[in-house]
Amino acid sequence: MAAGSLGAFWNRWYERFTRFHLRLAAACFLAGAVFVIAVSQHSGASSSPNACPGRPDDLVIGTGAEIGAGGVRHDVIKEWNDEQRKLKKKPLKATLVEISESSDEQRSELAAAAQSKRCAYDVLLLDVAYITEFARADYLEKFELDPEKLGGIPERYFLRQSLGTGQVDGERFAVPFAADAPLLYRRTDVPAPPPQDTKRFLELAKEHGYAAQFDDYEGGTVNLLEAILSAQDQKAQDQKARDQKARDQKADDGPVVVDDRGDVVLDEDGNGKKVMDALGAWRDALFTVKDDTRTLRDESVLREESSLQAFRTGRVGYMRNWPFAFNRLAADPLMRDDDGTLRFQVLSFPGTGVLGGVDLAIAKDSPHKEEARDLIYYLVSEDVQERLFACAGYPPVVAALYERYERSGTARTCGELASEGADGAARPAERDTEITGGQLARFAREVHQAVDHARPRPMSAYYATFSQVFRSCLLPVATTTSGAAPDFRHFSDALRDALNGRLRSDDPCRSPAQAG
Repeated sequence: MAAGSLGAFWNRWYERFTRFHLRLAAACFLAGAVFVIAVSQHSGASSSPNACPGRPDDLVIGTGAEIGAGGVRHDVIKEWNDEQRKLKKKPLKATLVEISESSDEQRSELAAAAQSKRCAYDVLLLDVAYITEFARADYLEKFELDPEKLGGIPERYFLRQSLGTGQVDGERFAVPFAADAPLLYRRTDVPAPPPQDTKRFLELAKEHGYAAQFDDYEGGTVNLLEAILSAQDQKAQDQKARDQKARDQKADDGPVVVDDRGDVVLDEDGNGKKVMDALGAWRDALFTVKDDTRTLRDESVLREESSLQAFRTGRVGYMRNWPFAFNRLAADPLMRDDDGTLRFQVLSFPGTGVLGGVDLAIAKDSPHKEEARDLIYYLVSEDVQERLFACAGYPPVVAALYERYERSGTARTCGELASEGADGAARPAERDTEITGGQLARFAREVHQAVDHARPRPMSAYYATFSQVFRSCLLPVATTTSGAAPDFRHFSDALRDALNGRLRSDDPCRSPAQAG
């Protein structure tokens, strides 16, 4: 074969060989790509936020510690699980995970879980103060209420004040679970009469002793706000008493921290001095004066749990506390006479209360959103809400229950509810400490009034930061004789920054002398 012909032959052979291998390589590449896509889709399905690999296939409820006696929340969850087993072949088991008694610690844990996207919880029980934060951070699933599941329109089913706590920027993210607002507890075995207003109460508290929750946690912030708001409303009452023509006018000369637009105004219109005067009046109720020396009556009167014990043991005649304290005290034999009569009375808070409570919400990364939704409707049903109220002291959010309990002779006790149940799962109190229908009816009336008249805390995605700065400067003013007035212009700027998520590195509580 000639050299030219041989060269042409090898060229044709090489082209055919190259085209064959290119087609083979392309085929292999396509086959590999299909395989990779299939595997990645399968892998993506199992590692998506809705799959949550590694966690138990349960319906997990993140909540604070049980406040009532008898573990009633666990009872109603057990009944839910029993009912689901009857209805479904492979039901999800609902499980309560109790985080802490402190709302601050609950918030921290639930926020950390949401940030990590580890699918730790399906349903969250959130303090109403943190709904805005969690909603705007996209930690919560939107929740549109279904009137059919509630047996009526939501605005009539729920308490008005409680229903509003779950809305953020015009959309609903949470459903009311338990209402909350402050009450005044008065011992009836000491001559401590019921006060008619804030001014009279502060006079009586100096004589008979007073316990509250001025401590470094969210409860301390709430107590401070109530002292300030109460002074504002007392000013309005005094003005109207002086001037009958002003009956329908609102006095504006009381202390204001945040105005109706959500702006901090502590450094305007003399509000700083008014706040100092208001907190000074409440501080005087916590102290005693002997030999011209003012001393704190008892350190325990400033803590949540120990304030309860100070009242229980008779060291003080009055106590500001939340509704949960009613069941705790009523179940205590020391708080009853031999005939079962309670040794204390529950009254409306002699001032302006701050709205509290907890709401139910669905975690954004929950893999069981539909089941979570069904569980929430169960927990806000009339039957469950009545059990939680009568047996554990959780103030209901269902308006019809207040109507029922406030009507004479229609209030059902925990024992009566247990006897009506199919398996008597509710654990009633012992016979000699059973809360009667009449006692529950009076309690319901006071709670209803307290919630209706309470005011909300500032709505902000950074409320927790605001609360921290606010109480860091004002708690010493309300609880010590050496607490100096802050520089209210600097303090107000720090609060404005806090409401925008910025925590200053300098001291927000510096005194006017330091500022100068």
